[in-house]
Amino acid sequence: MKKLFKFLLIIILLPVVIIVGAVTYLKFADLNPYRPDIEKLLRKYANIDVKINGDLDIGISLKPSIELNDVIVSLPEAEYETARIGNALVQFSILPLLHKEIVVDTIETTDTKIFYNPKDSVNIKELVVSMDNYDAPIGIIFDTNISGIDIAGTASVSSLKDLQASKFNETELTLIDTTVMGYTIGFSGWLRGLQEKIRAEGDYDVKYKSNRVYGSLNADLTQALPYVKMDIQSDKINVADFTAPKQASNNFFIGTAQAAEKNSLDIPYEYLKMANADVSFDVKTVVVEPKIVLQNLKGSANLKDGVLKATVNKLNFNDNSITGEAKLEQGKLPYVKVSVSGSAIDLTKLASNTKTSDGWLVKNAYASQLMKNIDIPYQYLKMANANMALNLKTLILTSDVKLSDIQINAALLNGSLNTNIKNITAGTGTIKGTIILSAKDKTLSTDLTGSNILLQKLYTPYADPNNPQMYVKSGGKTNFLIKTHTSGNNTDQYLNNLNGQIIAFIDESVLKIRSLERLQGNIIMQILNALKISDLTKKDTDLACAVVRSDIKDGTMSFPKGIVFNATDFYLVADGTLNLKNDKIRFDLQPFSGKLDSTNISSILGSLLKIAGTVNNPKIDINQTSAAKNVVGFLASGGAYNVGDMLLSADSVPCHTALSGTTYASYFKGDDSVKGNVSKSYGDVKDGIKNVGQNLKNVSKDIKNQAKELGNQLKGLFSK
Repeated sequence: MKKLFKFLLIIILLPVVIIVGAVTYLKFADLNPYRPDIEKLLRKYANIDVKINGDLDIGISLKPSIELNDVIVSLPEAEYETARIGNALVQFSILPLLHKEIVVDTIETTDTKIFYNPKDSVNIKELVVSMDNYDAPIGIIFDTNISGIDIAGTASVSSLKDLQASKFNETELTLIDTTVMGYTIGFSGWLRGLQEKIRAEGDYDVKYKSNRVYGSLNADLTQALPYVKMDIQSDKINVADFTAPKQASNNFFIGTAQAAEKNSLDIPYEYLKMANADVSFDVKTVVVEPKIVLQNLKGSANLKDGVLKATVNKLNFNDNSITGEAKLEQGKLPYVKVSVSGSAIDLTKLASNTKTSDGWLVKNAYASQLMKNIDIPYQYLKMANANMALNLKTLILTSDVKLSDIQINAALLNGSLNTNIKNITAGTGTIKGTIILSAKDKTLSTDLTGSNILLQKLYTPYADPNNPQMYVKSGGKTNFLIKTHTSGNNTDQYLNNLNGQIIAFIDESVLKIRSLERLQGNIIMQILNALKISDLTKKDTDLACAVVRSDIKDGTMSFPKGIVFNATDFYLVADGTLNLKNDKIRFDLQPFSGKLDSTNISSILGSLLKIAGTVNNPKIDINQTSAAKNVVGFLASGGAYNVGDMLLSADSVPCHTALSGTTYASYFKGDDSVKGNVSKSYGDVKDGIKNVGQNLKNVSKDIKNQAKELGNQLKGLFSK
């Protein structure tokens, strides 16, 4: 039995001893004299020129192998090296060797450079080529780094037989799960002309996070400039996946444009000259952000001789159609043309969930020193030329304010932005005009008019009888004009250099004012609230008219009897100035309630009000006119007086007076009555003051206390 085991052991170990001995011999054998023969064989059978500069060694492995160093590979008739291999290990299949056949099993290379021109190359850290047989596609596993970017994946190319048949001029290439910077790339197609200039065609598939882009690709490097024809398709692209989150700026309309002024965009025009291309794209969904989703993006782009033209043939956004085109050409400003048309755009669905003010036209209006001084971003106007046309049936600004029939054209040419508002229907009325912003002159000009705008139609809560602020039962027709011009580098200079005119007025109306306390922000309503005119909230107010008229010169707003509220039971006229340069104010106020038997001393005192100081620190005092002094003295002694002496506007048509000298001078009917003769609506006021004056006790003390109280109230309102 022992002899049998020894015999079997010899049979098993003998071949191993022979192979180990042979390998040991070959390992220490010098194969370098055979390098020319190996180079000739590769030239003959593989149709490639190989120059082995380094040593040849036998590799110790379970598979027979040869190790080559410093190898230069060139394709026949090539003008420059195709590849330079630092180290290559060629492994042979064992079984074919037993039949005296040489079959390469795998080829592994490290420190390899593949040249795509005499100077530039792709550096491959490691390349493993597995060859199952001569007729099968060659599988490749690669891991490389190009300009600091790691690229790894698997691929297959045509079999050695096919490569030799085409003299390495044509190969079928399939990339499988190739990863580059988080992208997964797939390709299936052909590479042709490998020994000359390459042409490639096939289908590609690129995935990144939740995005997938696919289509066809055709590249031709045989022309003077490489030519690429590409079809881009995608079911969904999420823009947020490709951009880092940025903190939004609070600055008004210009974001973070505090940087140094630029004259042009930093566009790498040199890249546009590296190839010609035709690209078509068809993307079903583009998610810009959760509230902005674009549908059915279709278009094309053409790059030829360094000029890029792009066209959007179709793009849907909330049932609105968007088309456009763009052009980039060195030596000329980029050009963009956009057209937006459709049924509606709802801005409330696009904006952040922020708390809004109680109502349009009554929001807090901050004066200059309360506004942050920011630079005007003229540099952006110089970066491109553009045209935009906006045609919408409805534009929803807030849930309560909707505009319709929007027709706006905007043109940006050589740093001048000209916005032409052809029509905006607002509250059944219209808004028209122009806004021009010029980077060349650093100016801003506005010329806007609003006609026949119904407040209750524009701001829908005013049409609600149960609205806790105000209900417009009838009338409400409003007109306005904003015609201004200014210049400067920032908003402070804009305010200081402002010139022009602002006018707004309401026609005959019936109002139900429910709560003056809720109508914050509007300076008139603030004054009314401070005066505690309770009658206005107890019944309907028959408004004859209301006007705000301001003439602006060099940053000073003048109101020449330009603030009027003329109603049956209440009358107010204000005359004064607001200096936008230093925020100083000076106003003489003339508010009266139609009947004084239900009005407190503040209403009487209001007839004598003078407001001065600054917006942040207003000072309220009794008007120091001689007539006012006489009235105060007369009141203190319990006497009576003529109310006409106190009126800023003694005529019965204060709205006509307020609009005197403007384009609306004839809108309200004038009155040819004798100056100083008050209208009938003030008769009760005169008699009421007389009676109150006769019956008041300690009236001087009351006036002093009421002035102090009223000053504190107005100061608080102004400082909000």
